[in-house]
Amino acid sequence: MGVKVSRPWKASFAAPAAATLLTMSQWASRLRGPRRPLTILSWLVIVATTGLLMVLAAMPPDAGVPPKSGGGDQMLEMEARLVLALEALVPGSGMAALAEVDLSNAPDRRLRLAGVAAAINGPEAGRAIVIEVQQGLAGSDLEPTEFQGRVIDELDRVFAGTASEAVIEELQEDLGWFGHLAVVASEDGGDGRQQRLAPLLGDALSTLIVLLAVVAGFGLVGLVGLVLLILGTIMAFQGRLRSRLHPPSSHDGIYAETFAIWLIAFSIILIAAAILTEELPKHLALVVSIVGFFVSLGVLAWPVIRGVPWESVRRDIGWTRGRGFGIELGCGVVGYAAAIPIATVGLLISILLILLAAPEGGASSAAHPIVGELAGGGWGVRIQVLLMASVAAPVVEETMFRGVLYRQVRSAAGQLATWLSIAAAAGATSLVFALIHPQGLLAVPALAALAVAFSLAREWRGSLIAPMAMHGLSNGIVMATLMVMIG
Repeated sequence: MGVKVSRPWKASFAAPAAATLLTMSQWASRLRGPRRPLTILSWLVIVATTGLLMVLAAMPPDAGVPPKSGGGDQMLEMEARLVLALEALVPGSGMAALAEVDLSNAPDRRLRLAGVAAAINGPEAGRAIVIEVQQGLAGSDLEPTEFQGRVIDELDRVFAGTASEAVIEELQEDLGWFGHLAVVASEDGGDGRQQRLAPLLGDALSTLIVLLAVVAGFGLVGLVGLVLLILGTIMAFQGRLRSRLHPPSSHDGIYAETFAIWLIAFSIILIAAAILTEELPKHLALVVSIVGFFVSLGVLAWPVIRGVPWESVRRDIGWTRGRGFGIELGCGVVGYAAAIPIATVGLLISILLILLAAPEGGASSAAHPIVGELAGGGWGVRIQVLLMASVAAPVVEETMFRGVLYRQVRSAAGQLATWLSIAAAAGATSLVFALIHPQGLLAVPALAALAVAFSLAREWRGSLIAPMAMHGLSNGIVMATLMVMIG
């Protein structure tokens, strides 16, 4: 059944609608074609938005609010597991290793490590750290937050052996794995205590074995990749390995506008998703973010509005099959091997920066918040994290960074020598890519190095299939390794 509408109403509606469509058509026609001021404005927007995202990511949590389980907490747990593994392998070495991890004056971090000290050297060692935290707060004329005061009281009772079941449950809820470790380490001594600690030490050894296996695997693949990288560089300088990137066109400046719009839209979508997920069950929260990732690709309509045919847009940004999906996918695997040496250089620089600028934070200084999602959820949540990291992020980020933005910068630098043009495009896009990620400034070298490798694959293949495969492999392997290590 339909609703009958009178002709006069139709006429009164049609006239303004036609006028509106005509105005929109005229507005779109005026926008057609590249405009240098719009390109400059777009880059100002990109720089400003990137800076704003960095500031928001660096903002500290509200004082007095109990810290949520997040990336930093889980990275600290993995460091603590490695300390326990070292103690299990070389008895007597644990406290020295713990001292290297326990360099921070942050009370929340140190209270967690009290449980590790208790597991290594008994409850008195844990109690000593609690006392140091109290003295540090008093020496700085600071009052413990509500969370800190509660945890200090809970640890005091647990280490003294006077904690009730309710206190034990509260401590384990407040500190998670660290609280459980403190409880087990403080139960009656002798063989019984060692037997209760045995499963935790076994988990710690498993963490160490997984880490060593991953490092060894990356080392072997990285050696092969280094050989491939050297051969590829030689072939490129000899002219035997040429770029398959589509030649620049007069409308490439429009892609700066497209990326600027995406950066703003993407930020708004993620903020909206974060607000919405507060009201949703945890197993549905990440679904909203995954959908938001793909929705953001709607900005690819902008070049079409600006007068660029869709076929040209698709070709320009690398949404092509290249020499065939299977071949491009295989090139992505080969490219990932060659990316490992490049990524290793960036990772070493990030580690050096952490040691110089934030040794007290350790690996937590450059942890992604999504690590907390891995530890805090069941397998349903972990599968969603894998989908987010290995599918959604590679498709969307490669489209916008190595597709849209790389195309624009490469064209803008087209008057330079080819290698300088490639270096400018890879450098600029990789820096923006690294800076907008929430890991912080200390992780920029590691992230940018990976992004440079993805950019070189884009140049090598033309199609985005290989960079997407490399990005997905990188994220997937890291996430899977963290899942195993977290347990």
